Amino acid sequence: MRAAETYLGQPYVFGGRAGRPGCREGKRRVRCPGGIDCQSLIFFSYETVLGRAWTRYSVLPSVSIQRGELGQPVAGLAGVLRDDVDHTLLRRGDVLFFLLDGYNLDADKPLFEHGQAKYGTWHTGLVHCNDGSAVHVIHAKPGDQVTIEPLAAIAFDALYVVRLTEPVRLPAASSSSPAASPSGSSAPAAADRRR
Repeated sequence: MRAAETYLGQPYVFGGRAGRPGCREGKRRVRCPGGIDCQSLIFFSYETVLGRAWTRYSVLPSVSIQRGELGQPVAGLAGVLRDDVDHTLLRRGDVLFFLLDGYNLDADKPLFEHGQAKYGTWHTGLVHCNDGSAVHVIHAKPGDQVTIEPLAAIAFDALYVVRLTEPVRLPAASSSSPAASPSGSSAPAAADRRR
């Protein structure tokens, strides 16, 4: 969690990768946009903790989950409607995929289906703490910055949760903190809904 916390207050930029190298423009490699988005927060945090380059994670949630890149699905939370989320199952560091009915289905497969509804990912975050009375999430809040706020304050119709199951490699004390810049929002803006 400390790796994610280093980005607190960084501005949200859709597609932002903190100005790091590694993005593509056509066939050309270019420096990525500054700022940070919700996926960058998770990718950069995992890079710091696990030592796996942020460019090795899929930006498509369905592919990331299929490959187990960010952890394994949590029983009882691997596709659940908002009103049915069992908060007692959430643990610090769990990756949250916030789903909306019909969202972004032209770009990625739905992570959850219920009846005729198909739920696509609009946002991601990490469980920061669960004190038994409230769950707090660290996320790059669209239109704002990287922040910590109650799960109840974030817009979603359904949730899909994965948990890291491999041992955590802590960075050496002399290692520098991750490159700068994260951010996010609790309700998808019109531009963000096209994601």
